[in-house]
Amino acid sequence: MIRAQIRISTPNKVTSRSLVASVEPDNLNMKGLKVRGRALDRSAYFTLEFGGKIETFISTLDDLLRCLQAARETLEKVSN
Repeated sequence: MIRAQIRISTPNKVTSRSLVASVEPDNLNMKGLKVRGRALDRSAYFTLEFGGKIETFISTLDDLLRCLQAARETLEKVSN
């Protein structure tokens, strides 16, 4: 089993919740992969577990990070 943890600093819990919700649809029905997101006061926390090849896990992790980056940039623009 391969595991990773990601913590992203946010200005507040509302932003944390939005980040967690932004990747929620991608987490459905993915064989062998579990992604759990949790919104904290000033951070969004993600735990990933995968029971397959490391190459697939790295690609999935890269995809998740890109999605989170896009969501965070969008939230920053709409907040200002």
